[in-house]
Amino acid sequence: MKKFNETILFSVLTWSCPRCHKGSLFLNKNPYKISDWDKMHPHCPHCHLKYELEPGFFQGAMYVSYALGVALSVGVFLIFWLSSAFSPLGYFIANTISLLVFAPLLFRWARTLYLNFFIHFKKAD
Repeated sequence: MKKFNETILFSVLTWSCPRCHKGSLFLNKNPYKISDWDKMHPHCPHCHLKYELEPGFFQGAMYVSYALGVALSVGVFLIFWLSSAFSPLGYFIANTISLLVFAPLLFRWARTLYLNFFIHFKKAD
């Protein structure tokens, strides 16, 4: 049985290298620091894995980000639908605010998840 720190979920939630799970993907741990919320290390600081496998590699992460955004919107919709005070305008406002607030997190999770599709964890010997 895998330990939690050997799973894809660990890598995605901690924004760590998909191969060693020790190096950070992003320069700054805080996704809400506006000046560098999207800046990534070119290589893993620990195992030296090159993150951008080919030019434009992370354009594919946009599809993952879209899916995560849809999942968030469905979640907000279900919360509003199950509440007794459902209104389309209220849902629209809440959904827009939640997408704006979670945008930096969705961006990072999408890139990390997309990278994990192509590179798998390798246990250090």
